[in-house]
Amino acid sequence: MKGKVLALTLLLGTTAFSLPLINVEASVGYASHDPSGYLQYKGDRADLEDTFGLDKESKPFARLKLEIPIVPNLYLQYMPMEFSGTRTTNVRYGDVQFSGSIDTNVKLDRYDIGLYYNIPIGWVTSLGTLGTLSVDPEIGINVRVINFEGTVTGQAIVGSTTTTETVSKDATVPVPMGYLGLGVKTPFVSLLGELRYISYSSNRYYDYILEARVSPFPVVFLGVGYRYENLKLEDVNDIYADIKVKSLYATVGVSF
Repeated sequence: MKGKVLALTLLLGTTAFSLPLINVEASVGYASHDPSGYLQYKGDRADLEDTFGLDKESKPFARLKLEIPIVPNLYLQYMPMEFSGTRTTNVRYGDVQFSGSIDTNVKLDRYDIGLYYNIPIGWVTSLGTLGTLSVDPEIGINVRVINFEGTVTGQAIVGSTTTTETVSKDATVPVPMGYLGLGVKTPFVSLLGELRYISYSSNRYYDYILEARVSPFPVVFLGVGYRYENLKLEDVNDIYADIKVKSLYATVGVSF
């Protein structure tokens, strides 16, 4: 029985690494997100840090890339974000005039589903005895599903009295975006860049990542990167915003 299990394991392992036309990349990581900018919802323009007290928060994330000939390649990513803060302030948010101590919680989970092709102008050059250098550009489309929940609770002025009020808003919004990617690989270090972007009227939404990777073992890679995200809204469902999120992250994954 043990011999059959060993033979099956070797067969599956050999098959997985003997399909040169199919490439799989899977990774998990941990990111520190730093928000800044402002948000205005039926009231005053409120600074995310000074008014709401939102500060750096860290969350895990995961992504998967699957490349198959002829059909579009598949990109999947899950990146949750959640920020919270407490401030004593005077601000009108929604239909409520807050005056005093307020607690704010913002949850911002994103699910990316992308289809892309490798651009056929990618090239490979020899580094002599050191191996090869390859440059691989990508182009495609990306749909980002944003799951948003925002809650502000605190002391508020209602009429002539002070009471505790809560303003909460949630939404799930799919956002189509263009996608560009570029990979530069050497035998020692690989560099990765990705850009997602959409703009219409006075609104825009984009993010980019820059990542460096090393492969201490065959198939396995370790990476560190920087991510920047910017969302600008002008009167979208009574919301005005210019929100920026800077992120530093580390990741570990497999590629074969």
